[in-house]
Amino acid sequence: MEEVVVEGYVKIKVPRDRSISKRDKVFYNPKMAVNRDISVAVLQSFLNKYRREKFLICDPLGGSGVRGIRYAKELINPCGTVEVIINDINPFAVKTVKENIRLNKVENVQVFNRDANVLLSEHFRTFNLVDIDPFGSPNPYLDSAIRSCITRDGIVAMTATDTAVLCGSYRKACIRNYDAIPLTGDKELAVRLLIGYAIRVAGKYDIGLRPVLSHFTDHYIRTFLVTERGAKRADEAMEKLGYIKIENEEKIIRKREEGFERGFGGLFYTGEINDIATVGEALKIAQERGYSERSIKILREIYEECTVGNVIGCYNIHRICSTIREHVPPINYIVEMLRERGFKASRVHYDPNSIKTDGGIEDVIKCIREYNRRR
Repeated sequence: MEEVVVEGYVKIKVPRDRSISKRDKVFYNPKMAVNRDISVAVLQSFLNKYRREKFLICDPLGGSGVRGIRYAKELINPCGTVEVIINDINPFAVKTVKENIRLNKVENVQVFNRDANVLLSEHFRTFNLVDIDPFGSPNPYLDSAIRSCITRDGIVAMTATDTAVLCGSYRKACIRNYDAIPLTGDKELAVRLLIGYAIRVAGKYDIGLRPVLSHFTDHYIRTFLVTERGAKRADEAMEKLGYIKIENEEKIIRKREEGFERGFGGLFYTGEINDIATVGEALKIAQERGYSERSIKILREIYEECTVGNVIGCYNIHRICSTIREHVPPINYIVEMLRERGFKASRVHYDPNSIKTDGGIEDVIKCIREYNRRR
């Protein structure tokens, strides 16, 4: 049995009985609609900035085809065309994708029934965007994705749902899969670990990667990385890799060339993980197109984080209050108190109990104690 669901500007025919697992005949996850809303908004902001006569997209793990079809129907290239390749190794998925293409009357989509890595390897330096959205880790497809993308102002977008690994719950698996030691306690570090790994993979091809938007939502990490050609760009990206240690809620950063030291994790990307101009434009587009309230909320919160600057990680107010034995103040009050003292501060999109600020832990504690004295 099948049903038709509406997402964004498209209609998608999907199986009615879904377990949201690899066992599904055709994979479709409605909870990832927010992911796709944000993706369309980010790519539209990119198209508005980087003028291309032809913008070629590859969705090598297509599933129901919803992501690729949304790109084909919703992206507007002000200078030319948008063309999409949707691929899946599952023949049932390919059949569904073709039905959904007819349902939405889109003509700028090609469909393939190949192994994802084989398809990507056959299209060396071809695509403007390669979007890896697997069930689990993007690691098995990352090398092929980078090689299939154009080397200047292309985009490698990836989703990782193996967040327990990246967040440190499975330390050995993280070392094995990402060649990095994870740290627990701050989800942003998982995002930085994923980006750091991608930069190392791209570096061997003399390609630098620059993140323009990254978020940790629900059970997944999502990041958009712009390609920059040449050994110099790759070296510049590599120079932003380092080791991090968490000590009394503070992040201690050690440069890569200083070497690894016991107690530290990494390698992590220590540069900016969001570009404020891209985030602001994506937010505007999501609002104008009437995308989901949650996607707009996430983009707005990421934009606020950008105003703080390149501060790594956040302070969990509940955890701090538990340690110093103080009542937990409203998060917004702490943000405002820090701003009144001349610090930059914001809430974070991935943790309702945490804040990002360029102030130190002592400044946060002073605000907590002052608030409680006023009560």
